[in-house]
Amino acid sequence: MSFEINWEKLSSDSDLTSNIREGLNGYFQELELPSYVRAIELVDFGFGKIAPNITLREISSPLQDFYDTVNEEYEEDNETSSEMHGRDGQNVGESGEEAVVEKKETDTQFLIEFEYKGDMSLTLTAELVLNYPVERFMTLPLKISISNIGLHSLCLVSYLAKQVFISMLCDVSDPVLDDVDCVLDPNGPVLLANKPLERISIIRSMKIETEIGDRFKDDGSTLRSVGQLEEFIVQKLKDFLRKELAWPSWVNLDFND
Repeated sequence: MSFEINWEKLSSDSDLTSNIREGLNGYFQELELPSYVRAIELVDFGFGKIAPNITLREISSPLQDFYDTVNEEYEEDNETSSEMHGRDGQNVGESGEEAVVEKKETDTQFLIEFEYKGDMSLTLTAELVLNYPVERFMTLPLKISISNIGLHSLCLVSYLAKQVFISMLCDVSDPVLDDVDCVLDPNGPVLLANKPLERISIIRSMKIETEIGDRFKDDGSTLRSVGQLEEFIVQKLKDFLRKELAWPSWVNLDFND
């Protein structure tokens, strides 16, 4: 069963795009950067206009892991509230027991196939450091544009206690994404993993272009195809998504008041 989502509404959500920028920038700030680059920052992110294809594969009950997470959050909230009001049981339930999320008939879990070959885009800036003839001899501004992102994965979407949990399980074989052999092309590269796929890569393909030099001064110092830097950026993006989205990790959207 296939169905559509309101991609336009999602892409116009300024809070969501802002949260994505903040999350990625926080991640980049914590990275140990190679000596030839510094100050990586995501300056622009857009979902684009092309929506993903979503196919429903299975409907079931949510995994116990999600219930455990919600209950742990309630316990932490109760402990914090007790510390604020004194440990007199005011913020525990009327029966004196801690709140526990019980399973309900409305709790649902979807196993979906998520396929995306759209026009999502990211723009990053950084500084290229030239360490010859001496260390930090010169720095040049970088502009890194990422587009043509391809994903094809199985995904869990669970709903319980007014919360949605989203986790990527594994990549799905895709003739378009699997058959592209190009790794780097100086004239508009498509960057792909040139090793056998792990259980999940999430990002299967993308186009990445790097400009070096201050193009606004029109001084002709723009250079392209900085292979090491491009590979570093893409690998760290993959690592970030695996860390945040790939099972046993997940994204939690809380719709409680």
